[in-house]
Amino acid sequence: MTKEEILEKSRNELGEKDVFDLEVQKKAASVAYFSSFGLCLFVSLLNWIFTKHISVQCWIIFFGMLSIAFFVKFFKMKKLHELFVALVYFLIFTALVVLLCLQLTGKLPGAAE
Repeated sequence: MTKEEILEKSRNELGEKDVFDLEVQKKAASVAYFSSFGLCLFVSLLNWIFTKHISVQCWIIFFGMLSIAFFVKFFKMKKLHELFVALVYFLIFTALVVLLCLQLTGKLPGAAE
């Protein structure tokens, strides 16, 4: 098999996507996950310093994003590990939404104050 035939077969398997492009997308997604975690942590610390309350809104977005990403990975890869991680992130997301609703209705101290 020649080099051109191998490259053509690889392109067909990857759906005309370049391997370098896929690696860059993977690295960008990884950096985005860690950056968003750092930003949520930074916003939460600022909120704690100035209001003595933890704001859950940015964490809702963060864990919602992670749960969707892992659900997509599960549906594409059919690996139970991805489903387990997605469900854990979704449970955290759901708990934070409930906490926010309780805060907004005044049943818990926080956002309504």
